[in-house]
Amino acid sequence: KQKTAYEMLAVIGFLVGEKVEGSSFLFDASIKGPAISHLGQVPEGFWAILLIAIGATEQFRAEKGWVDPSEVPVDQPGLLKADYVAGDLGFDPLGLKPEDPEEFMIMQTKELQNGRLAMLAAAGFLAQELADGKGIVEHLQSM
Repeated sequence: KQKTAYEMLAVIGFLVGEKVEGSSFLFDASIKGPAISHLGQVPEGFWAILLIAIGATEQFRAEKGWVDPSEVPVDQPGLLKADYVAGDLGFDPLGLKPEDPEEFMIMQTKELQNGRLAMLAAAGFLAQELADGKGIVEHLQSM
């Protein structure tokens, strides 16, 4: 479930990153061109911050869902905690999580489907930008 959020953010990043080009307060507004070229233009310090943020998120997820490796039998590596529900990290600041377990499963399925659709959209964006070197927003505006 967490990975689908990353996928959906990637699609938003493509569109927003190209739309605010040259006018963003981030990175002194120096990142330009199609989104596919933005990663190479980001300063190195950003990657350290991103690595720490992702590492902290993954550490929290691992501690929430998996049994401590020192307490796991050798023949059961990666054992999940008995009370852990995949994708439920207890983070719901807007109170959107359904109380009913069946409704929660339906919501999880919808989120997975949206994440898969976002992966396809991002792949399409990458392919289009690789094909002609123009940004997605530029294509949308020329329609």
